Amino acid sequence: MESQKPADRADEIDLGQLFTKIGGFFASIWFAFMRFLAMIRRVPIENKATFLLLIAGAIVVGSLYANLLKKKFYETSMILSSDYLNKRIVDNTIEKLNLLAREKDSGGLARVLRIPDSLAKNILELEVMKEQLKNAQLESKNKDVIDQVIKRIEIENRHAFEITVRVYNPTIIRDLENALILFFRDNDYVKKRIEITKTNLLAKKQKLLKDRQKLDSLKEIIYSNYKSMAMQSRQGSNNVILSDKAVTDPVQIYQQDIIAYNELESVNRDLYLQPDFEVVTRFTQFSEPSSASQVKIIAITILGAIVLGYLIIALSTFNQYLSRIG
Repeated sequence: MESQKPADRADEIDLGQLFTKIGGFFASIWFAFMRFLAMIRRVPIENKATFLLLIAGAIVVGSLYANLLKKKFYETSMILSSDYLNKRIVDNTIEKLNLLAREKDSGGLARVLRIPDSLAKNILELEVMKEQLKNAQLESKNKDVIDQVIKRIEIENRHAFEITVRVYNPTIIRDLENALILFFRDNDYVKKRIEITKTNLLAKKQKLLKDRQKLDSLKEIIYSNYKSMAMQSRQGSNNVILSDKAVTDPVQIYQQDIIAYNELESVNRDLYLQPDFEVVTRFTQFSEPSSASQVKIIAITILGAIVLGYLIIALSTFNQYLSRIG
């Protein structure tokens, strides 16, 4: 029993030393981090001239870039829905329009969209994405998660697309919107399908109107028949009016008329709304540009200048170190 006590004490001493070393390790990391912060603070103070010169240069460069070199652009979006468009068609179309927009000569884009050259010159870029994809607010960078969300959106709303445009002049937004709508709607592939759908709806409407007229005539006959039977019954007549064997239950006739009426209303709604091709939301003409403001550009250039200052000091210190050991 007595021989086990020294071993227990040795274990206690070893655990104490282990915790001491762990504490020392974290303490050394903390002190190293504090020394790093102190160095970050000390370098600009010891090299004020260098940092002030770089910051002043950054302000000048940022101001010149924001006011003279960088063009302000305005961004807006619309949602276009069509039963005849899919992601591949729209992506391919927008890509071709962007290639034309990047050309020095805007004549190609103007001819394709049937717009004036002056309007085409103000188009910076077009972009398409599935409607609701921005609102998904994906916080995960996992590719599998992103792919699943995209597939779900494509299944639930396969034919709705958000088209974003960036232009230099906001006053062209309305003309550009009309041009894009006509461009997609007048596409031969889409145009033929819109026309045949409208033709079929009109034919269905005419048939439903004729069917309802026949049903109305049949309802009048049935009504007159039952009215005559009721009158003779009140007069004590034993005569029975036999209806045609082809006539079904009168309730079914009235139910069929209601069904035909509902179908006619649905056809009229589709003819008016044209859900096979419609603009869900239109472009909005904003007065404030979407491009980075002058303040933001200058702030970014100042931050870059500060990083450059640290890099210059680090390289200078490293060069001095190499000179000493050489």
